[in-house]
Amino acid sequence: MPEYPRSIIKPPPGRPCWVSHGDLPLLYLGWGKRDFARSPLARHYDVGTSFYLVTKGEITLGASGGERRVVAPCVCIIDKECLFGVSHGRSASAEILVWVWRDPPAGEELKPSPGGVRLLPLRPDALPRILELHRHCRDEVARTDASINLALSALRTLVEVELVRASRAPQAEDEIQWERVRTWIGANLAIHAPIPALCDYLRMSPSTLNRFFMKHAGVAPGAYFRTAKKQEALRLIQREGWTVKTTAFHLGYRHATDLSRALAK
Repeated sequence: MPEYPRSIIKPPPGRPCWVSHGDLPLLYLGWGKRDFARSPLARHYDVGTSFYLVTKGEITLGASGGERRVVAPCVCIIDKECLFGVSHGRSASAEILVWVWRDPPAGEELKPSPGGVRLLPLRPDALPRILELHRHCRDEVARTDASINLALSALRTLVEVELVRASRAPQAEDEIQWERVRTWIGANLAIHAPIPALCDYLRMSPSTLNRFFMKHAGVAPGAYFRTAKKQEALRLIQREGWTVKTTAFHLGYRHATDLSRALAK
């Protein structure tokens, strides 16, 4: 049986990468174009848990389970006990981001099986955030101060969170966002200018916020807010026994008569 090395294999000369020479949580970074037809990655065991994110094109990942075609955007998370190599896919070149971390992922959604690989297709709209995090990692390893370990650990958490989010179906993310909106409205019924505040909270423009509400509630955000406020007022008066005056001031109405008119509509 052939002996396979445990090592970090650098790309061909001229291609960008970074290799740690200290006791850091991050051991390697790679990025940019790779021509795996001309320079395939030989089978080896890596020194840590490898994250290979294909951002453009495709690669062929050879591991214990056989060869797998990996088409962008997709991340391969490779256990350090996995023997693997990379060759070209249907296109000779691909663009990739690589992290090799000392320890395995913290979250179960990203952990590969022992000696195995986890493949996660990603949503294209999530790539800019992940590309930015890789750039932050490159910036951080160029520093020499005492905070680098802490910073890299924090960046690793952000990378893992973004990969989990990017692997979810768009519908799931959209529903999570809608639940956040409903929770925010329920906690802010007393404010007098809810739409600008909600835009600021969600980092949405008013037009985007309006489309978001029409999609989920079938009404504009102002109408939804007024209905939620009225329903809470009725709950407090009818179920909790509050007076109209107390309820009005609790919910931000200037006068009790304002609430009475709203309930009469």
